[in-house]
Amino acid sequence: MMKSIRKIALAGAFATVAMLPLNAAAQGLPNQDTFFTFSQAVELPGATLPAGTYLFRLADGATNRHVVRVMSEDRQKLHTTLLAIPNYSLDEASDEPEVRFMEGPETGPQAVKVWFYPGRTVGHEFIYPRAQALKIAQRTGETVLTTKTETAVAENITDQDMTRVDRNGAETAEVRVAEQQPAPDPAPAPAPAPAMTQDAPPPAAQDRTPAPVPAPERTATAPAVAERQELPNTASLLPLLALIGVGSLIGNRWLRRRSRRVEP
Repeated sequence: MMKSIRKIALAGAFATVAMLPLNAAAQGLPNQDTFFTFSQAVELPGATLPAGTYLFRLADGATNRHVVRVMSEDRQKLHTTLLAIPNYSLDEASDEPEVRFMEGPETGPQAVKVWFYPGRTVGHEFIYPRAQALKIAQRTGETVLTTKTETAVAENITDQDMTRVDRNGAETAEVRVAEQQPAPDPAPAPAPAPAMTQDAPPPAAQDRTPAPVPAPERTATAPAVAERQELPNTASLLPLLALIGVGSLIGNRWLRRRSRRVEP
């Protein structure tokens, strides 16, 4: 706990951030350009920078082995080119850029361990040459990222070439970039299926088909007989006409005979 507090205090005492005129995160700069102003000298792999303002930026085409360039404030001078690997922080991402130092004597230059760009939890941890890493480890008591051999740090270094050394010069562990990523939460184990006993067969699926509805019964009904409004015709008119005709003839002859008798 005391180490963490001291580390934060040292970072606040030795580094003051000077951002670009506009927020670099909002501009989406691919090189993560960030200005740092150090009030005292700081130590970097293979170099010591006096107090002043410096530009930290990623080189174009950087891969998993991040290539970091440290330049002057006016971008005219390249002070050093460094090699770094991703450093995954479990802390919440900060809105301000950050450098984290290793502990050391308060009067001497502080060694920079990690640089974090604003809004990111993945920083850039610097790889120190082996001889320099041993001195920093002895001075600070911390393990320092370095190489297994005295060869100069180069871009073709693999995971197997990197290690961490303690203050006694012992290698603590091999460094693998993939292992630094936070492990995902384990997936929950599937619930065991209920055991089926042989004595009781599984229940049959319930038939949910609706029963057929019987069609309504049709009853035969006699058609209603319409009430007759008129009597049926039972006889023809011909006999009546014939009778009238015969009567007319007889009456006509009778009238003729009577008229003859009356004449003088």
